[in-house]
Amino acid sequence: MPRARDPFSLALESIRDRAMRGVYEPGGAVVIIEEARRLKLSTTPVREALAWLCGEGLLERAPRAGYLAPRLDAALLRDRFWVRLLALRTSLELTADLGATTTAEADVAGDRAVRDLFDRLVRATGNRALVETFGRVDAQLRLLGDAEFRVFTDAADESRALVRIETVGSRTQLLTAIEAYHRRRMENAAVLVLEVERRGHRPADGA
Repeated sequence: MPRARDPFSLALESIRDRAMRGVYEPGGAVVIIEEARRLKLSTTPVREALAWLCGEGLLERAPRAGYLAPRLDAALLRDRFWVRLLALRTSLELTADLGATTTAEADVAGDRAVRDLFDRLVRATGNRALVETFGRVDAQLRLLGDAEFRVFTDAADESRALVRIETVGSRTQLLTAIEAYHRRRMENAAVLVLEVERRGHRPADGA
């Protein structure tokens, strides 16, 4: 019989997932009591999870009390894309002498396949500090997933092509494609912010 999850871990995993999926409206309050009621937990583990997620940059402390989903800012968004690109470029440099990192899912299209590719490239370095830095900024960018596919109508084809290069292309081609992928988003950071704000970016919440 599987062991029951401890309340803090349960709250942390659930709220982190919701934050990365953009369930919380940017600038909107994340109410402790409501989250506790949703998870059927006391407020203590929920409060601890919210504080932890502030440390990860997925939530912010409200000016007086409580917690907020962070507002998007075009300049900060560009910087986050730049940091993720730098982490990926560094990873390819550090693993230049290693073999391919492809998996059987290399032909899967979509945002998840690209995230898996990026994560795989960084983890192949074995550099814990690089993995942690990448993980933090990548998590902060995940809430843009749906907005990216609305702004870039060819995003599915772009993702499929990027993942395919890992299989059939050279590392130089892969780096060029990754840089183009990020530069495109950096140049359209303001448009992405407007799209998130326009739609409220509140996907159907199944959790």
